[in-house]
Formats: sequence, structure tokens, C-alpha cells
Amino acid sequence: MTKPAQTILSSRRFNAARSLSLSLAALSTLCSVSAYSEQTDKERIKSLEQRLLELEQQVQKKNNQSSTITKDGKNKSNNSKKVVVIPKTTQRPSHDFEAPDKSIVLSNSDTTLQIGGQIWLDAIYNSGEMTNRAGFQTSSIAYENNTTKDNTLLSVGQSNLSFKSYTPTQFGAMTTRFEFDMFDDQGNADFNLTHLWGEIGDFGAGQTFSGFMDINSFPNILDFWGPNSMVFSRQPQVRYSTAVSESGRIMFTIEKSASDFAVPKSSTKADYDDINELPDLTVSYLHKGDFGYIKSAMVFRQLGYETLSTKDTTLGWGLNISGAITLTSADSIKFQLAHGEGIGRYVNDTCCSYYSDETGGVDAGIDGNGRLKAIPVTGGFAYYNKQWSKKWSSAIGYSYLTIDNLVTQKDKAIKNSAYSTANLIWYPASQIKAGVELQYGDVQSKSNLEADNFRVQASVGFKY
Repeated sequence: MTKPAQTILSSRRFNAARSLSLSLAALSTLCSVSAYSEQTDKERIKSLEQRLLELEQQVQKKNNQSSTITKDGKNKSNNSKKVVVIPKTTQRPSHDFEAPDKSIVLSNSDTTLQIGGQIWLDAIYNSGEMTNRAGFQTSSIAYENNTTKDNTLLSVGQSNLSFKSYTPTQFGAMTTRFEFDMFDDQGNADFNLTHLWGEIGDFGAGQTFSGFMDINSFPNILDFWGPNSMVFSRQPQVRYSTAVSESGRIMFTIEKSASDFAVPKSSTKADYDDINELPDLTVSYLHKGDFGYIKSAMVFRQLGYETLSTKDTTLGWGLNISGAITLTSADSIKFQLAHGEGIGRYVNDTCCSYYSDETGGVDAGIDGNGRLKAIPVTGGFAYYNKQWSKKWSSAIGYSYLTIDNLVTQKDKAIKNSAYSTANLIWYPASQIKAGVELQYGDVQSKSNLEADNFRVQASVGFKY
């Protein structure tokens, strides 16, 4: 009994020891795992924190690079933004230089601004006497002697300054033109607004050349005024112009009306008021080809007068055909032929008479039957231009104007006049031109008074 009991007791002790040993081993393993797990979590957190810091640094670096790229991209975009070349605006050939106007792009805008102009000096000597001293206007040649003792003149009147802009829009290109010169008929420098104009697509509004005139036919002369028969007027208007073919363009304008009533010789201007109830209307067609171009234009006007007891109106109209014919690369002809009734205000020699108190007006007057009648006017010129070389050119031509006077017009009302010039122009650089011009003109009045004048003009112009 003793031996089995000891055996059982020994077995129990062995099992207890074994269980304790296993328990201690399990506890040791658990503690070891727990410690290892705790250490691994700390390392993982630390690793994640380090990784997060690295990611933040990478994001910041990417942001800095993106900002730099955007900034550089903008700079490159601004630097590479091309200045729009604004198409040349129409102007008289002698004011057209080879050097282009200077353009700049306005900041924070799609608008391109172009600034240009010229400094111009005319040195003039007259053999006779003219009331328009700075321009060779033949109707201002004095019939009387001793009108002025100043036969020489220095004038900067042809100097000008222009601002032009170009802005792309959803309706097409928008362009503007603000320009003035310094012309004064006595040779004094004076600000004279010439263009205040805006266009968008085919529409335009403001002040610029009349639709009835053709500035491109203006000959390459040094005289500021131009041929006596030249249709020339700048006035406020609304315009629509559109291409009808590859070589043709049609234009319509509604323009300011300014009727100039021819006061009867037995009356004074104070007795009559001009009527300007309706605007002037013009329509023109321009055709271009290898030969050059031809333009035809018409104007329709309402003319009238009013007194305390009488009011009368009549229709004025005019046709103007002009153009330029290219003979060779160095030879060309410019011309104009105009006729109409009541268009005196549009013509160079009759537009602004320097004897207005003695001549009355030029558009319409009272005929022998006491009715209002538009005064017929006919005129034309032709000029030959020769380009001797890149640095030398010449222009020579003749112009004539005649008016069918009414019997009631005043004695000094212009009846006809003639104008001719010849010049030699030198172009030493693209921004400079200089030349000398001989000018001759004569005028005759309704009562057959006659006068003439010979002028020598030397000019120099600097473009800026």
C-alpha cells in the first residue's frame, strides 16, 4: 500500500511541477510576446510619424515646384505674348512713313495700344497774298493787294499725334483711333481734332473721313490743303462696311449735316438760318485689283433755309469717282472726278471760304425764280507719281474746279479755280522725309475778278 501511495504522490507532484512549469513557460512566452508587441507598436507609430513627415515635406516641395512652374509659366506667357500689329489706318500718303508706329500690350488686358505721330515743319514763301497762309487753298488767294505783308511763313501745323488700339472680342476686332494735328490757317500751332473713331467688326462710330471722300486718292504732295477739287471732309458719323467679294467692299454712312446757304447779294447772313433737319447719307463701293483700285461714292443731302416768314428745302446729291492706277512698280496715277448739286461743303476750295461775308454760302441758294436750288459743282484732278529710287520720289499734277453760279449769289462767290504742284521728296531714313514743292493756283469770281499765286514750300518731317 505504501509503495503505490508514494508512487501516486510522486506522480501528482510531477504533474503539478509539470503544470507549473508549463504555466510559467506560457506566462513567460505571453510576457515576451506582449513586450515584443508593445515595442513593435511604438516602432510602427514612430515609423508612421516619420513617413508622414516625409510625405508632408514631399507635398510642400511639390507645392513649391508647382508655384514656381505657374509663376514661370505666367512670366513666359507674358514674355511670349506677341504684340498685335494694328493694320495701318488710312491717311494721306505724305504723312505715311516706312517706319511703323510703336505698339505696347497693356497689362492685365488683351488690348494693344499703338502710339505714333510726326513732327513736321513747313517753310513757305508766297509771291502773292493768301488769307489761308498755311494751306495752299486757291479760293483764299486775295483779289486785292496788300491783304497781308507777310509773304513768308514757318508752320508746324502738319505735326500730329495719334493713339490707336486693338482689342479682340467675341464680335470681332475692336479698334479705336484718337488723333489730332496742330494746323491753323495762319500758321499758329493749335490743337485740331481730326479723328475720334471706334470700330467693332463691320460697324463704326465717331469722327473720321467722310464716306463720300477717298483719302487714298490724295496725291503724295507736301501742301497740307491738297487739290482744290478734292472731296475732303472729316465729320461725326455712323458707318457700316462689309466685303461683298474678295475684291469688293460696300459702305454706308449716316453723317452730320451742315447746310451752307448762299445768302443773296441783297441780304445778310443774319436774315437766314440754315436748315439741318436730316443727316447726310452716303453709299460707296470699292473695287481692288492688280491694276490698283477704283472707288465710287454717292451722297444725298437735305438743304434748306428759314426766315421769319419763309422756309424752303431741296435735295442735294453728289457722285465721286476716284482711284489709283499702277503703271509699273515705280509709276502710278491717282485721280478723282466729282460732280453734284449742293456738295460745296465737301470740296476743298468751297468748303470754308475765307470771304464768307462777301461770298455767301456754297451749297444752295435762291435762283432767278425765287426758288431754292442746289448749286452745281464739278471738279477733278490727276496726279502722276514717280518713285525714282527707294530714297527719292516725285509727284506732279493738275486740278480744276468749276461752279455754276446762281444769279442771286454775291459778286465774289467763287466761279472756278485751278491748282497745280510739282515736288521732289527725299527719304534719308525710314523715320525721316524732306522735300521741296512748287505750287501755283488761280481763282475767278462770279463777277470775273481774277487772282493767282505762286508758292515755294520746303518741308521736313520726323516720325516718332
